[in-house]
Amino acid sequence: MDNDEPNPEKTGQNAQGGEKLKHRVLKPGESFGNFRVVKCLCAGLIANYYHMQHIRDLHDVTVGIFHHRTAKDPKFAKRLQTLQKTLKGFDHEGIPKIRDCTLINEDLCIFLDPIKGQTLSQYFDAHATPGLEGLGQEATTRIMAQLLGLLGYAHTQGLDHRDIDSDMVFVQEDGSIRVLGLGVKAALGTELFEEVVSASVSPLASNKTLGRLNSFDVMSPEYKAGVLEDSRVDLFCVGVIGYWLLTARKPDRANLEMPTSLVEGLPSKWDGFLARLLEREQDERYQSCKMALLALKDADDEPESESAGFVQRQIDRIPVPKSILDRGELAIRIYRLSLIGFVGLTLTALAAFFMEVAFTEEQDYSKEVAQRALEGQPPQLIVEVQPPVSKLSFSGYEDSFIANNGRLELRVIPGQYKLRVSAPHHMEKVEMVEITAGQASPKTISVELVPAWTDIQIRSEPGATVSVIDSRDIEIELGFTDEAGTFFLKKGLFAGTYQVIVKKDGYESAVLKDQQLNFGEVSSIEAPLKPLPASLTVDTDPPGARIMVNDVEVGRSPVVVDDIIPNDQYLVVAQLEGYRSIGRHIDIGPGKDVAVDMGELVPKSAELRLDATFEGLDAAASRAMLEETSVVLGDLRYPFGSAELKFVPEGEYSIRLEHPLYVSDAKDITLADRDVKEMSFTLVPRPGEVQLVMPAKLEPRIRLNQKEIELEGDTISIPAFRTVEFELRIKNHLTMVRTFELKPKEKVIWEVNPVPIPGPTEGQDWTMPYFGFRLAWVPPGKFLMGSPLPEQGRLPNEGERTEVTFTQGYWAGVYEVTQAGFREIMDKMPSDFVGAKRPVDTVTWEEANMFCQMLTSLERDAGRLPEGFVYRLPTEAEWEYAARAGTTTPFHFGDQADTTLGNFRGVYPRELDDGQRVTESYGTEPVGSYSPNAYGLYDIHGNVSEWTIEAYNGRLPGGKLTDPEPRTGGSRYTLRGGSWEDFAVRVRSAARTEARKDTESNAIGFRVFLAPEL
Repeated sequence: MDNDEPNPEKTGQNAQGGEKLKHRVLKPGESFGNFRVVKCLCAGLIANYYHMQHIRDLHDVTVGIFHHRTAKDPKFAKRLQTLQKTLKGFDHEGIPKIRDCTLINEDLCIFLDPIKGQTLSQYFDAHATPGLEGLGQEATTRIMAQLLGLLGYAHTQGLDHRDIDSDMVFVQEDGSIRVLGLGVKAALGTELFEEVVSASVSPLASNKTLGRLNSFDVMSPEYKAGVLEDSRVDLFCVGVIGYWLLTARKPDRANLEMPTSLVEGLPSKWDGFLARLLEREQDERYQSCKMALLALKDADDEPESESAGFVQRQIDRIPVPKSILDRGELAIRIYRLSLIGFVGLTLTALAAFFMEVAFTEEQDYSKEVAQRALEGQPPQLIVEVQPPVSKLSFSGYEDSFIANNGRLELRVIPGQYKLRVSAPHHMEKVEMVEITAGQASPKTISVELVPAWTDIQIRSEPGATVSVIDSRDIEIELGFTDEAGTFFLKKGLFAGTYQVIVKKDGYESAVLKDQQLNFGEVSSIEAPLKPLPASLTVDTDPPGARIMVNDVEVGRSPVVVDDIIPNDQYLVVAQLEGYRSIGRHIDIGPGKDVAVDMGELVPKSAELRLDATFEGLDAAASRAMLEETSVVLGDLRYPFGSAELKFVPEGEYSIRLEHPLYVSDAKDITLADRDVKEMSFTLVPRPGEVQLVMPAKLEPRIRLNQKEIELEGDTISIPAFRTVEFELRIKNHLTMVRTFELKPKEKVIWEVNPVPIPGPTEGQDWTMPYFGFRLAWVPPGKFLMGSPLPEQGRLPNEGERTEVTFTQGYWAGVYEVTQAGFREIMDKMPSDFVGAKRPVDTVTWEEANMFCQMLTSLERDAGRLPEGFVYRLPTEAEWEYAARAGTTTPFHFGDQADTTLGNFRGVYPRELDDGQRVTESYGTEPVGSYSPNAYGLYDIHGNVSEWTIEAYNGRLPGGKLTDPEPRTGGSRYTLRGGSWEDFAVRVRSAARTEARKDTESNAIGFRVFLAPEL
């Protein structure tokens, strides 16, 4: 990985480059305060670390820039400063010290000494092959030992890490390591950490990216589960890192493969060592870094190897308490072994080990001058001491003795000695002793040590508890400060170093470490206490009131306000719309939880004075009606004259009066607190109701007194004492009309029995309901189809003449189908010559048939279709019979034709005088523009050629036919009647032409027939 590029798993960049984490990454060369970015060292969820250079003097520094949300938490900044002070006392080159904490560009930053070398991810990339092999046993041992030694040192000082991914560890050129981020997670705090993570999209643990370990890869099970964790989280992290370095894989806790199955020749002890570090339950892991280090040393297959010696050096450098150091090397060794735990040793073996050390440890005495007198041996020196337990030693010699009962008998080599007597919490004393050879009796001396009492004075808050913790970690309560906040203790403590603790309810305890109390002095200590924030709970009835504390809104009741600064000058006010405000003065002491119940709020109210009359009733009758009258005020209802109307809550209302049989109009009113409003109302009769009971699935249209109304449900309200006319219209049924006059709230049920609209009657013309298509009755009869030989302009396809008989009549469309009619049925318009009343043109034979089929379906559903009849295109015989209307001439209007008689061109016959010619039109004309034939059919000659249902044949059948069937087959169909573009000779009654059924021409349309189904 290029050092200038941050790890995308840490910045929240996925493989496709999508941004997940709103934590800006600085680029090399970018300015930051007085510094310029050289490269990004590593990027994480909490902070990004950069190598920067000062713009002016070019000195190098490592800068950690925390997530932008941390700058909003002043507690985090304070905890960082505390962390800075803590790290200042650390003596470990692998733990960088914080040089400064500051805010730059609204980002919280820390400045560290320059961090060099490679991240562990980069070191792994350079020395291992992911997926094939790791770093090897020796390199893995060296890195793990350093990590455990560094963390062990930190844990003994009260710090842990909890987020050691492979980008937070840096390997130096000499092989030593540096670790970033120690103590930062604890300084962040749980709430702020969760806020930062919730604003980010954290990387997921993945076995695909083997070149690095992210935060989720190293996260322990208890850490992920959100349960209480401790420094054993770091041991799990080291286990993940060790497994990865050794095998070049990330451990899968659900199916953990043992390292020896992945790395050839690896000692089996590594399996147990790493498996214990990776235990799901923290109590099953090694309980300290020292335990893990000792187990790591044991896991090395060669105890005398360089790596094993490296592990021992890490064990040796973990700090030992000063009280143990003072007791000598033997105590140090026993302490370390006992602190590490009984690793690889039974209790009996460990005790034997301690005994062996105790009796074989070499003592480098310069000379032995004294020894205890055994029973039966005469002593040369008898020492009597107070206190009874004291230590005696001879200056210049290493001989020392403990007097446990106030008396010590010694055999001493003759000579002069300085005898040093000491005891805990007493002033040491030196006595000169001379032992002579052959002295007749033992020399007896008595030594009484003076207690090393000291005086202490502490100034703090009145009534505070004062206690100290001595070197034995025993807390001793001394007493309480007086009304002035002073505590004085005379000769109550021995001289020495103590931790002083001052406590008081409602205050943050003061803990003063390393307080030196000297003999013969009055130690004066200032211990100011910081008041703890108080909390305030305010409740009202009803809830939801705005709560103001010293004119600052803190929320709606019930409300709890934390972090209140203790004060006795708080004014709490409750304000709720519609209620009178209430306030109280309260005192809030340090750390107190104060609850204030503002009680029941008093509504703001006004008085209503009402008067009412009833339409159509005199004053006496109106007064009698008031007994059953109610006042409806918004969502409230009161009896007329109720006393509650004197205390109506203020606000805006809609008000009306209601009686079982009468009601008033509503009026809007605004009531302010303490208003008196006078209002008059006139009540009118309540409407009656007409309930319609109709057959299912019928949807009526209703007109009430000539005005259409919407029907909601099945009931219609009508004014009382008034005559109203109902007009009920139901599709495909006859219109029904009824008149009603109802009393107030009278209800009438109208059982509707709709009468269907009847269909066409033989012998009578027919207009289709709703669509208005008019059809004329064509009676049964016979005629000669085709043209006689002498008829001018006759073509061969107009013969042989055929006698056709129709045994039953049928209906023919009065007009060619118009564009308006076609659009209403087909919902489209293909015509070239646009006009609602013009005939539809540019319509194919299939479209004309579809139109007829849809009409048939509509009328069949309505039940109006005569038995055996359908809407369809006519046969040629039906068309010509209807067109002639009993005539035998070329046209239904005679032997001659010009453009005054139809929409076509020229005249007929050709010899017709020119004076009868008129100007010809281009295109279609509105239907009905010329005179109809005897059956009432318009535009038989010209306007548009009309499709028939028959396939075209070049000759008529000839002979005699009764109710002839149409010709079928073929792709060309017969057209009749001619069009606007044809000359008069081609629009004769007998004229025939043909076209393909998919032909679209602005000279072709059609006419609908209601005729027997074929």
